[in-house]
Amino acid sequence: MDNKKNYIKGVIDIGTNSCRLFLAEIEKKGTEIFIKKKLYKETQITRLGKYINPDSSIQAEGMEIVTEIIKKYVKTAKEYKTNEIIGFATSATREALNRDIFLKKIFDETGVSVKCISGEEEAHITFAGAVTEFSDDIVLFDIGGGSTEIILGNKNNIEYLKSFKAGAVRESETFFKNDDYSRKDECMKNLKERMKEISKLKDKNFTLVGVAGTITTNVSVKEKMVHYDSSKVHGYKLTKEDLENNLIKFLSVNLEERKKITGLQPQRAETAISGTIIILAIMELLNKEEVIVSECDNLEGAMVNL
Repeated sequence: MDNKKNYIKGVIDIGTNSCRLFLAEIEKKGTEIFIKKKLYKETQITRLGKYINPDSSIQAEGMEIVTEIIKKYVKTAKEYKTNEIIGFATSATREALNRDIFLKKIFDETGVSVKCISGEEEAHITFAGAVTEFSDDIVLFDIGGGSTEIILGNKNNIEYLKSFKAGAVRESETFFKNDDYSRKDECMKNLKERMKEISKLKDKNFTLVGVAGTITTNVSVKEKMVHYDSSKVHGYKLTKEDLENNLIKFLSVNLEERKKITGLQPQRAETAISGTIIILAIMELLNKEEVIVSECDNLEGAMVNL
């Protein structure tokens, strides 16, 4: 009996800041799944993290925004004759008091079953997506809206893995209310204190790799991309100086002017400062002057692992 099977699979990632769709033709060999051809990717900024009540429950408006986006994603998936769609949710949802109500709403209205994954699962999935590009040890960071995962390892072994409650939306909501950035140094100091344990990795031999919207946006801004070019972003080397220059640019204008910066999605203007500070905090703790940007992240990881 032939165990090989090709079909179209869809993955939806419900994050704290965005909701993303990835469609691919996959090949199944026995119990293993391989990505044969990437077909389609789309990102919509939801700012779900802004719709969290003090008791950690998600507001109805936030649920509605995400559900409506998933409805559109299901329609797109059908156009590609997708055989299977799976969903996973990260920081904002896993911390939500009413996450079961939220996930039931998504399933009832879209038919997509969403798994709420732990920070550790998220890190494993992201690492699986990115590590295929590298033969030696890497330290991978994945900055989301509500959490940041940091992993050291290679294709065969994970040596260190931690999910920190530090994210572009979380820091923005904590330190930078009402377009006031006077607490930027306090934010950096606080982040370095929360993530200080990663400094024990700095003397190891590894390549620093960054994934997800915060780091890819910094490439887009540095290169002044009018239209985002994934092929140019993937594998790009960003230096600490590049990131510091971007941060100066972000801080030099107010929110409305920041939305007009070439290469910066207007929806990311509010979190660009906090996100860039997180990257710089990580680089300082690890004593690294450059980071390689990867387009392969938890979407690719989920495609083959979930």
